[in-house]
Amino acid sequence: MHRPTLFSIAASVGIAASLLGIGGLVASPAVAAPPVQQGAGDRVVGDWRPGDQELTVRIFASNGQYLGAIVNAPDPQMINRELIRGLVYDPAMGVWHGEIFAIKQGKFMPMTIRMTPAGLDMVAGSGVFSKTINWVRVQ
Repeated sequence: MHRPTLFSIAASVGIAASLLGIGGLVASPAVAAPPVQQGAGDRVVGDWRPGDQELTVRIFASNGQYLGAIVNAPDPQMINRELIRGLVYDPAMGVWHGEIFAIKQGKFMPMTIRMTPAGLDMVAGSGVFSKTINWVRVQ
């Protein structure tokens, strides 16, 4: 199985800009299907759609952390681009901490994921400059 790796960071991508200023811009190899879920941290594994966007992000386990790559988007150039990196589960808090690429800032920024009955809430950024995005699992 190939693991996505960081190759480059692009300046902007049209559809990702509409994703509330957050999108994937790091090229990566093809993304394999998610592994079989094994623990509480693996609840985040699967295909997710942020808000009402026509974008699907696959979150999968790799070397003790989770990564997220775009697997479906109206713009074919976005497919297989890394969006989430360094996501690690904190069992004491029941949340995942990692980074997501923010287009407006042109860099990865910290984020936290918390599961909800409807899917998951991702808080990108920190403090006053944070934004909460609701994600739903793709069936």
